Amino acid sequence: TIKAYVNPHLGKFAEVLLEKIDKKDFVAGVVGQNIVLEGMAFSVFEMLHAGAETSNPKFARTLSGTIADERRHVGFGENRIGELIRRYPEKKPEVQRMQRDMTKHMLATFHEAFARNGGPTEARASAPQKGKPGPTYQGLNLAEASNEDMEEALSATVLKEFKTRLGRIGLDYQSPV
Repeated sequence: TIKAYVNPHLGKFAEVLLEKIDKKDFVAGVVGQNIVLEGMAFSVFEMLHAGAETSNPKFARTLSGTIADERRHVGFGENRIGELIRRYPEKKPEVQRMQRDMTKHMLATFHEAFARNGGPTEARASAPQKGKPGPTYQGLNLAEASNEDMEEALSATVLKEFKTRLGRIGLDYQSPV
């Protein structure tokens, strides 16, 4: 069932993380979960929130709570992982490789999703009323933006967050091949 419905790149993203969990690599697992996965999730949810804010306020409120929860998870990860990276500096190269691989699959997932489906449908459905701007995300009018522009805005936001958070915990961002 998963293979039939999940984007293959998203499946590979999960496999990279699950491999670390199977090997009981706590440091890599926490980086993958709290920094990469949840760091990506709150940016995706922020884009969805922006698109739904006027057209579906109840969904937008739900997303607000979800975004706050993901930010707390990422914050926990930063605090705990920074300590672990200082204690186990030999883990850095492997954790950075994992981040690079997960990032590659994440960006491919975004690319395929925007190429196939476009951006937040709520934003497209809520075309701006005369004289009012449409929903925006990172300065981009979602109701009028191209799929490529939305993909670029989301990817740039996630990567900026990764670089900041990885730097805080003592890791260098690794660009995907």
